[in-house]
Amino acid sequence: MRRYLIGGLLGLTTVATALPIPAAAYPDKPIRIIVPVAAGGSTDLVARIFQMTIDQKKLLPQPLVIVNNGAAGGTVGTRMIKDAEPDGHTLGIWHMGLLTAAAMGVTDYDHTAFGLVGQVGSIEIGLGVKSDSKIQSLKDLVTEAKARPAQVSAATNIGLLPHFVPLMFGREAGVEFRWVQAGGGAVRLRSVLGNHTEFSLFSTPEFVTFGPQGIRPLTVFSEARHPRIPDVPTAKEAGYNFTFSEAILWLAPKGTPQARIDVMAKAIEAAMRDDDLKKRYEEQGIDPVYIPGARLKTVLDQRMAGIKAVAAEVKPEPPK
Repeated sequence: MRRYLIGGLLGLTTVATALPIPAAAYPDKPIRIIVPVAAGGSTDLVARIFQMTIDQKKLLPQPLVIVNNGAAGGTVGTRMIKDAEPDGHTLGIWHMGLLTAAAMGVTDYDHTAFGLVGQVGSIEIGLGVKSDSKIQSLKDLVTEAKARPAQVSAATNIGLLPHFVPLMFGREAGVEFRWVQAGGGAVRLRSVLGNHTEFSLFSTPEFVTFGPQGIRPLTVFSEARHPRIPDVPTAKEAGYNFTFSEAILWLAPKGTPQARIDVMAKAIEAAMRDDDLKKRYEEQGIDPVYIPGARLKTVLDQRMAGIKAVAAEVKPEPPK
């Protein structure tokens, strides 16, 4: 009997040893959310809305920690996301600059270098000036740019949307601007308010936030006027056939386990159904467009093809 008992215990030990060890619950520590822009811009605002909603509704067992890094026009931040340990504890929030930076040769990677968690919003964008600027309309800006070729200064973020979109509009309008590197939305705001530059690209949320600080929108590049700023005309109303909107993207380092991406996606989807988040989106002029990661690559591939076609015509030739 003793021999059988010992043999039985050894058998159980062997079976127990062969059983898989359960993986640690995810997330088991705070999740870093890298935002490749200084605090205060529209992308940072979206990150903080999700941070607040996910925390208040307890959609994850660990907190989200926002890490802002706007160095080198956001390319340092996007590289931090790309090169982070793919364990699900570092993610990022960025925008279409991921595509334009690659198309313009500012970075050597695009959306295909990341795990795509999902798109969580669409934001209309346009051009704005200081409130007391003599430029009163989009046509005034074009007239001024024709009178002073390549001299009307734009606060920009080279290779990203604040550079690419005004550049594409200038191509449509037949004018050239002078590009002054600034950075994210809050930095471009200071550049325009400080009279270092004459105009810049801003998003609808930034127009809402920056308006009381002295920014006046000239136009939005949307199909129709935005209900949050209904007095601002579209570029089409001024006679220019140009539209462009921003997309806010959640990204993960490539190689992050799909199961962990799915956990984050589930929390993000739940946050987007929350009434408080919807209200904050509406107040800021953000359209609650959600595209899951599985479909997002196809969408971004299509957008990248169009962006590359334009970039091929406008980016400078490499030195020989």
